[in-house]
Amino acid sequence: MKYPILLFLLFASTILSAQINNTTSFSTSYFGESITHKGIKIGVNYELKSWDKTQIRKNTSQKTIYKRIDLSTSVGFYYHKDYQTGLFVLPELSYTRKNAKGNFITFGLGAGYMRTFIPNVYDINSNNEIEKTPKGYNYFLTNYFIGFGKDLSIKHKIPMDIYIKPQIMYALPNYPNGITYFALEVGVCYKLTKNKNK
Repeated sequence: MKYPILLFLLFASTILSAQINNTTSFSTSYFGESITHKGIKIGVNYELKSWDKTQIRKNTSQKTIYKRIDLSTSVGFYYHKDYQTGLFVLPELSYTRKNAKGNFITFGLGAGYMRTFIPNVYDINSNNEIEKTPKGYNYFLTNYFIGFGKDLSIKHKIPMDIYIKPQIMYALPNYPNGITYFALEVGVCYKLTKNKNK
């Protein structure tokens, strides 16, 4: 477990050294590779652009949709017992549409790095003895996701989003091509702003 802790400390120091402004939010989530192979993901999100669009309905009422483009970076890991532990750094770009009630949908993709650690690998050393040896692989990692959530700041005055984000991850290289993972992310995002439309 020392590797996730080291990654967390590195990521935390990056966050603390970053300039905090009213377009920044922090997320923490359960990250389940194949849903059940449990892990954790933490991230910092920066709003690149936001705008809204108001439509007049036939009954003269207004319908407003808030739109946003975010850039985020995150670190995380998952643990697949007796198979591997995966650690990753994954920047993501996303587009979000939110209605006046705070319900939103997000589309996005990411590209980053993953390192896997494989347990119970043995080799013969120079003394012809069998010994346990560390084994793992480096991957270029991409992900493609759609997320659904609720902005709690609108009705409940809590500066937080809750969300669920199913995603497909694709890692290269792997024989004969890449390898595909399905992951389910469920988490919260704490916003450092009181503006409900952010």
